[in-house]
Amino acid sequence: MPRAPRLEFAGAIYHVWNRGNYRQNLFTTHRTGAAFERALFEACARFGWRLHAYVVMRNHYHLCVETPKPNLVAGMQWLQSVFANRFNRFQKMPGHVFQGRYKALVVEPGPWLLRVVNYIHLNPVRAGLVSVQGLRQHAASSFPRWFKRGRPAALTAERWLAQAGGLRPTPAGFRRYHQSLALAVEGNPRQRDELYRELCRGWHIGTVEAKQARLRSLLERPGKGAVALSLDDETTAAVILGKGLRLLGYKPADLAQSPKGAEWKVALGWWLRGQTGINNRWLGEHLHLGHRCSVSRLLHQPPTKTFQALTRTLMSPRNA
Repeated sequence: MPRAPRLEFAGAIYHVWNRGNYRQNLFTTHRTGAAFERALFEACARFGWRLHAYVVMRNHYHLCVETPKPNLVAGMQWLQSVFANRFNRFQKMPGHVFQGRYKALVVEPGPWLLRVVNYIHLNPVRAGLVSVQGLRQHAASSFPRWFKRGRPAALTAERWLAQAGGLRPTPAGFRRYHQSLALAVEGNPRQRDELYRELCRGWHIGTVEAKQARLRSLLERPGKGAVALSLDDETTAAVILGKGLRLLGYKPADLAQSPKGAEWKVALGWWLRGQTGINNRWLGEHLHLGHRCSVSRLLHQPPTKTFQALTRTLMSPRNA
């Protein structure tokens, strides 16, 4: 199955992370961690990225990067290949360095950006390597660099510091930010699991409204940039359903007011199943097709000429 292309657009902010191949410890020495940092700063300079936060752990890294130009894919390909080549030369052995594809989640600006930055900065604390008070001791991270002069030009803190109580990128502002991180530590394992699902799963970090708006913009601009979506996601299915209703000339209220077996609703269900991994229960509830068993029966009944005409409308290249 071909890989889904990435979502890229000018001004996008991403939470990016990846692990060592077979979860191997890539960054167990200062030299390898520093080598990754150098490659990261080179990538930022080469591709014009703004780096909000990063951390290098034993076997993985996290980045919060902003791309003024839609070039995440090109930049990450360069970063990981350059570091992999340097790592293999240093270790004097060939082979894959990273565990497959890197993960890249679009981050909604505002409070969500601060949540991701906090999550990245607190990684060494969650791993038990340092305390919150000792965060400056974890060298391979953006955190200690905020307290030093001569920071790399790509590092930027204005946007997320403003969300942390209107702080400014001054020594006093960074000290106050450091103090605030004690309140952001997740001590409960359940809280940590929830935070991981929220900030490291899916494709979008932010509100449902912003996620739906981004999806609508993508659906209305076919071919304008790459898309990487979780097509079994209910939010995605809801947005695609809205597009289908517009194509067939119906309104959301018509779903409840029309008979359960209305051919146009069955055609919508068939079309949605072809574009997403949504299940029959969801289709039954949102398209008002009845119980999931009824949905299965309706979707597998012999197609009529009306049904075929409806599906041709939905699948027309002009509506792609």
